[in-house]
Amino acid sequence: MISQKNKQGWRNPWVLGLLIIVLSGVLINARFLWNVFHNPVRILDDNYSVKAHNKYDAKWVQEQAERSTLGWKTRLTSPQQLANDSLAKQDEARFILMASPAVLQLELKDKTGGQIAGATVQIKGQWPGDPNFDFAAELKESTSGFYAGSLDFPRAGNWDLIIRVEREGSQYDMEQKVFVAIPKQVK
Repeated sequence: MISQKNKQGWRNPWVLGLLIIVLSGVLINARFLWNVFHNPVRILDDNYSVKAHNKYDAKWVQEQAERSTLGWKTRLTSPQQLANDSLAKQDEARFILMASPAVLQLELKDKTGGQIAGATVQIKGQWPGDPNFDFAAELKESTSGFYAGSLDFPRAGNWDLIIRVEREGSQYDMEQKVFVAIPKQVK
C-alpha cells in the first residue's frame, strides 16, 4: 500500500542510489568552490592580470603611455617553434615550442626600425595555477638588437611568459602565451 505514512520507500535501493548521487554531486561542487576560493588562478603575475586589470587604473594607463612613447617593436622567435593556426584567438597560445630547454630569440627595434643594443631582457615563465613550476631566465645580447637564451620548461603545456626589457631607465613589458610540447625521450 502506498501512503505518505509508509516509511519503506526510503529503504528502496533506487531511492538510496539517487540520494547518494545527488549528495555526491553537492559535495563535489562544494569541493570545487572551496578550491576556487582558496587557490585563485594566477594569470601572468601577482600585480598584473590581463583578464582582471582595470584599464582605467592610473598605473595601467601610465604603463601604456610609456610603452607607446617608447615605440619599441619586438619579435620573439625560436628555432624549435611550430607554425600555429593564423586564425587562433588572441588569448590562446600562438607560440608552440617543441623542446625543453627551448632557445628563444628576441629582436628589439626602436621607433625608426634601428636595433636597440645594451638592454637587459628577463623572462619569467609561469605555470598557471601552481607557482612551484615558475622559473626565471635572462636573454643575453648575441648581436646588436638580438637577444638569445635558453628556457628550461619543467613540464609540457600552456605557459605564460612575462618579458621585461630595460635600457637606460626605460622599461618595456610584454606577455606571450606559449604551448610547450616536449617530445618523449628515447632511452
